Amino acid sequence: MFEVITSTAQALPRPVSVGCGVLGFCLYLTNYTLITFRIISSQDIKFFVINIFGASLVLLSLFDSFNLGSFLIQVFWICMGVVAIVVRVKSRACLQRRDDRLPLPASLGVPQPR
Repeated sequence: MFEVITSTAQALPRPVSVGCGVLGFCLYLTNYTLITFRIISSQDIKFFVINIFGASLVLLSLFDSFNLGSFLIQVFWICMGVVAIVVRVKSRACLQRRDDRLPLPASLGVPQPR
């Protein structure tokens, strides 16, 4: 599977590879601009999804012109983004289960179990 991905990435024409790197860079800048102006939160899953896409595009561009330092940074961002999304999804699911078990207040007009 990895061989298929690497051979496909290496077969990309140079302008496409460079374009992927520039697009990844633009996603990074857009993401941090959205954070700076508080349009999204750094705790929001959108933040991590954008980072993963940006890092993936930059990583794809490295197959044309490899740089170990940049490769390691992109792999780190992808891994941390995936971990952050999993943590937030699990946390939301746990909170939802807890909320589902809590009885609604009688003041809402909902009959309470006895």
